[in-house]
Order: sequence, then structure tokens, then C-alpha cells
Amino acid sequence: MLIAAERRRKAMHLLVQDVVSAFWRTASAQKLNEQVTLAIINAESALEDARRSESERVRSPIDALRYQRQLLENLRLLENIDQELSVGRLELAQLMNAPLDMHFRVVEPDDRLATPLLGMPMRQMEELAMTHNADIREQQYSSRIAVEETKRTMLKLFPNLSFNAGIRHDTDRYMINNTWNETGMQLSYNIFNLLAAPSQKRFAEAGVKLADQRRMATQMTVLAQVYLSRLQYEAAYRQYLRSDEIWHADEKIAEHSRNREMMQTQSRLEQVSNNTAAIVSLLRRYQSMAQVQNMRGKLQATLGLEPDIGSVDELSLEQLTRQVGDAMQQWQDGAAVPPATAAAAAAAAVAK
Repeated sequence: MLIAAERRRKAMHLLVQDVVSAFWRTASAQKLNEQVTLAIINAESALEDARRSESERVRSPIDALRYQRQLLENLRLLENIDQELSVGRLELAQLMNAPLDMHFRVVEPDDRLATPLLGMPMRQMEELAMTHNADIREQQYSSRIAVEETKRTMLKLFPNLSFNAGIRHDTDRYMINNTWNETGMQLSYNIFNLLAAPSQKRFAEAGVKLADQRRMATQMTVLAQVYLSRLQYEAAYRQYLRSDEIWHADEKIAEHSRNREMMQTQSRLEQVSNNTAAIVSLLRRYQSMAQVQNMRGKLQATLGLEPDIGSVDELSLEQLTRQVGDAMQQWQDGAAVPPATAAAAAAAAVAK
């Protein structure tokens, strides 16, 4: 039962990570769909004008073809973005078990980039992972099961002792007492158990050693995952900050480009290219955001931090919504499991 509970924890971590990733893809689609559609329309209009200019030989054929090629490259990029954006909403609807044709909108949180885990010391992360990681606790339970199996194997080597008691009655009229009480004791022993005792003992002890080796290997793997997850989280956060700066720069360039278009001082190609660059930068910003959230969830799962959510069968929808909201807020703040109680929680789990 305890192992099943740990596997439920791991399944919940994976589900939360998938939902967060699909959420930000849906948010980016909401933000970019209209811009991508307008940019594609403008690019196709500019492409038609370029082809018309080529057929009328208004400009050099080579210059016209180069102009068209650059427009086609922008169109291909915009169409790829449009195709990528259309998948996120379907994935999120599937994870929510909602109808795939249902139209819904997501609301972006304001405090979506709280990074308290980056300020946590590595020693504290190691302690949290050793006491709360689901894989380690599952291996600890497996080691306890192996020890219990050893005890059961040794108990099978003892003789079987059985007792019986009962009331007997007989209708034979020649008997002095027709009713009497009967008790007995039976002692038996299987000689084959005695012959197999050394091999069974070695087999049981090997099972305990194997469980211990698996537990130690899991501990070393989890420690490596802690360091790797933290590095990936920190790198993803830096990439997001850089993507955000690039998007702000491209957005200003696109704004100046729109102002120049109103004054008719730039070509259609320059306008389409600048708009495409701003859209790509915004998309990469959302992708970086999703990567930061994904790496944070991976680090939290490695540390064993999880939202405290009760049974969905025993809570009403309103209670479950409130509990999930509070738990996820604590989870994002890095306070799902207080570090001070980590050792106490592990001791309680072992005591059970």
C-alpha cells in the first residue's frame, strides 16, 4: 500500500508537469493566434504584389525572385508557428478530460516566475531528496519487504504443531458413555525443508542484499538528479530572461516598423520580416517560460516536494478547487514540505 502511494505521488508529479507545459502552450496560442493570422495575410499580400511586379517586369527578375524568396521563408516560418500553436489547446483539453471541441481560455498568472528553489542550499536539497523522494522511499519499503520475507522463510523451517479439540457422540447402546470430549496435539516436520534450509536462507539473504544495493543505487541516482535538475532549472531561467529581453527589443523594432509603414518609408518585406521576428521572439519567450516551469517541476519532483491534495472521491468540486489552488501556490513558492519537518516525516514513515 505504501509503495502504491509513492507511485501515485510520481504519477501526480508527471501529470502536473504535463498540464503546466500544455497550459503555457495554450497561453502562447491565445496571445499569438491573431498576430500570426494578420502577419500571414500581410505576407501573402506582399507576395502577390511581388509576383505581379515580376510579371510586369517593374524591377530586375533576380531582385524580384530574391524578394519573393524572403517572403516565402517568412510565410513558412509563420505557418509552422501557427501549426505548433494549434496543438497546445488539444493537449490541455485531453489532460483536463474535457471535450476536444470545447473552446476555453486560460488566464496567465501574475507571479509565475517565483524562484525560491534557486536560493536553497544544495545540502538542504540533498536532505529533502533523501527523505522525501518517491523512488528512494519506494526502495526503502522494498528493503523492509525483503527483511520480512527472510523472517517468513526462516519460520517455515520450524516443525508444524497443531492442536484439536471437540465433542464426540455415538449412538451405540453397548458403550458406557455415548458422549465424550476429545483433545489432541500433532507435531509434524517436513524433512525436505531441513535439507533445503541452507539454500533458502542464502536466497533470502541475497534478496535483502539486492534490495539494499537497489536502494543505494537509487540514492546515488537521485543525488545526481538533484544537481542536474538544479543546473537545468537555473539555465532555463537564464534563457527565459534572455528571451524576454530579445522579445522586448523585437517588439520595439516592430512598433517602429509599423510607424514607418504609416509614413510609407519602408518596404512590405521589411514590415513582414520585423513582424515575423517579433512573433518568433514572443513564441520563444513563452517556450522559455514553459521550460522554466517544467524544470522547476522536475526539481520539485526530485526533492519530493508535492502539493498536499486529499482524495478526489471524498471532496466536493469547490473544496477540491480551493485545496488545489492553495497547494499549487505553496508548491510554486517552494514550501510544499517544510524543510524543518523533513527528518520527522521520514522517521514517521519508517515507524509505520
